[in-house]
Amino acid sequence: MNNNTNTVAKIDYSVMEQVCGSVLFPDVYQPGEITLKRKLHRHPDCQLSNPDYIPEETTLRRILAWFYFPSMKPFGLKGESGTGKTELALYLADKLNIPFYKVKVTKALMPEDLEGGKDLVATDKGVISKISLGLAAKAYRNGGILVFDEIDKCNDALSAALHEFLDSKTWPIEQFSLMLNKHPDLKIICTGNSFGEGGHERYHTSVRMDQALRSRIGWRVTNFPTQERELAIMDRKFPKFPHAMKVDMVRLANAFRDALLGPDRDGKVDNPINAVFSTRTIVDWGKSTMCFGKKAIWREALDFSFQGSIDPEYVGMTDDIIQRIFGNIIDLTVEEVVQKYSPVKKS
Repeated sequence: MNNNTNTVAKIDYSVMEQVCGSVLFPDVYQPGEITLKRKLHRHPDCQLSNPDYIPEETTLRRILAWFYFPSMKPFGLKGESGTGKTELALYLADKLNIPFYKVKVTKALMPEDLEGGKDLVATDKGVISKISLGLAAKAYRNGGILVFDEIDKCNDALSAALHEFLDSKTWPIEQFSLMLNKHPDLKIICTGNSFGEGGHERYHTSVRMDQALRSRIGWRVTNFPTQERELAIMDRKFPKFPHAMKVDMVRLANAFRDALLGPDRDGKVDNPINAVFSTRTIVDWGKSTMCFGKKAIWREALDFSFQGSIDPEYVGMTDDIIQRIFGNIIDLTVEEVVQKYSPVKKS
């Protein structure tokens, strides 16, 4: 008997499906190489990742191994600004249909900020106070990937509070009279510009974390992408730019990284230039080139994207590096630059 009653089926977000690894991560896995489990249904807290992001193969393989292995300590990603630490975490969550929560750590973030607060909500019975869990508390309850972004910026109070949190202990939230047990599907990723050793020359807000917190995180260093991988990123992002133009853009990025960290990226360089030319910077340069238009001088787009990272004492070194790669091309209009880099068509 049809009583025309409308019912909404409750979605079971714990249901898994088997998917070929090459479908989820085509830049890493070959067809038939591996089959991975992912959530069948996307939770409302899932987020879309950068469609142009290309992961570094070994790091992705390691973080996937960690993700599927039970009872592993939090995964730490340490690297220079713009090496894709947070993007990797979001990429992983997106592809696996996992809820994603990011807590931005600052010196002002206190333990109670992780818990949440109370909001005033208008109802038929008047205005009432309603519990609003913080992102960390929602992740602890719902499961998913929780990122403590720039954990090496945390203060002493937060550092102490994170000990039991990272150990997956029951979390008492006294202001709500709640006891939260860690969801079995919760995975914690921490990012930082340092290992929490303190005293960093470029990242002055990075602090010395206590040893008990540092030891609770398993770290992996993220590096700038290879020239081949970065060129592939630029090809995806800016298909209308001449290929030779993008090659030189990547060459400039790596020339600055050589000046910062040395050709082996080990920091062994005399008088390093204190400016980070990240993948984010080179993509911003490409976007600015398109934004300012073909009549703009190309140097304007480069300055817009990178000049704010350069301390005054390094301006001369910066100009020398740019001149070595581009000569006078950087001071042409974008229209002229494109013509210079475009292949000559045979008649």
